[in-house]
Amino acid sequence: MKGFRRLYNLTIPYSPVLTQEPLEPILRTSIPGPKAQALFALTKEFSQDYQTAKLFMNLEKSIGNYLVDADGNYILDTYCHIASLPIGYNHPDFVYALNSNDHYKYVLQRPTSNLPDKNLPTLVRETLMPIAPKSTDEVFLTCGCGTSANELAYKLALTHFKKNNPNAVDPEIISFDKAFHGRLFGTLTTTRSKGLHKVATPAFKWRGASFPEIKFPYVENETYNQKVEKECLEQLEEMLKTKNVAATIIEPILSEGGDKIASPNFFLGVQELSKKYGALFIVDEVQTGVGPTGKFWAHEHWGPRADPDIVTFAKKMQVSGFFHKSHITIEDSEDFYSKYNADHIRLLNFKTIWRIMQIDRLIRNASHTGSFLKGRLSDISKKYCISNIRGLGTFLAYDLPNEAAAGKLVKELLSLGVNAGLCGDKSIRMRPSLVFKQKHAEVYLDRLECALKRLS
Repeated sequence: MKGFRRLYNLTIPYSPVLTQEPLEPILRTSIPGPKAQALFALTKEFSQDYQTAKLFMNLEKSIGNYLVDADGNYILDTYCHIASLPIGYNHPDFVYALNSNDHYKYVLQRPTSNLPDKNLPTLVRETLMPIAPKSTDEVFLTCGCGTSANELAYKLALTHFKKNNPNAVDPEIISFDKAFHGRLFGTLTTTRSKGLHKVATPAFKWRGASFPEIKFPYVENETYNQKVEKECLEQLEEMLKTKNVAATIIEPILSEGGDKIASPNFFLGVQELSKKYGALFIVDEVQTGVGPTGKFWAHEHWGPRADPDIVTFAKKMQVSGFFHKSHITIEDSEDFYSKYNADHIRLLNFKTIWRIMQIDRLIRNASHTGSFLKGRLSDISKKYCISNIRGLGTFLAYDLPNEAAAGKLVKELLSLGVNAGLCGDKSIRMRPSLVFKQKHAEVYLDRLECALKRLS
């Protein structure tokens, strides 16, 4: 079987998933079509969850970079469940691996955190520790989403701070303007991307630091950019001087808030100041982790001095949790307990995904495809009203003149068979899978130009 061969013979790079895709989007109805509209109406009868659904998928027929909706439309997916789909839909090797006895065993009876399967320690060690950030020694798994990873990372940071500062009152965790870290109480406090998230929900009185408003291209605006980065670091230092800060948390790219990015020196400055004043330095890699930036962890772009104390993960990892330095100890594991903190099936899934990523050199592909995309987007910006092209690898974004224009472009792209996503006030973000290659980028760019022309 090809799936077996690829999983156990690392010398054969091969991408069968791409041979089964259509060459371009195939549209049979408007989007949403009649079947999707009927499903929306049905869901509305008994649940409010329908409000978050963009469309309904046919999971069996979706393949590679193309999702198929309930009406049979093949749509190029450049959003991928907000960066959660690592190797596209129905990758043949992945499908083959999921038919193993190990997966069936965990489907039949789902092990819990306090009664794990005997294979779990080996599975965690062999699957997660090889990809641990260089500055970390241990891993802690949470219950599946990025919010839970960040929430328990906060708890660890606060516990560590209280142990070392027993007389401290109301310690806080500092995040940055336009950050998004989740929607529970601790994470909601540190989320600053949209005021809407906090309506009618109380939060802690933790402070937020300014994130530099960078102008792009960075080099052409270097003097200005360095000035605003310096000002933000000076403000952060004044906040840290209170010595009541347990941790700072930052995303390598502030995704939900508008794909905001700064220079490596800025992030290293945040790290240096955090350590200077005794605060742990947490890097939220929930969305940026697992290769889309051209490195496994986006903070690797900061160079060898990158030294986070805690790194959180979820989405493409299939499991959620955080890596941390071993001196940051969990004194009472009951305090961090959740019934399904270690999801055995998702760990097996990621083990296979990581094998496929290595065989097909998918992180290198993200770097190469991203360079092509960035260059072509720059060309398009000379003809149409997109600007501030930014990002790393295929983890890219660009701005429209205003929020209304960005919303119209996303709708126009969908009508042309491309699923795209918004972020910030007026930005389009790209979150394709790691099997998104130059030929897919060319389809995207062709549809983008067509959409921009229609709207101009």
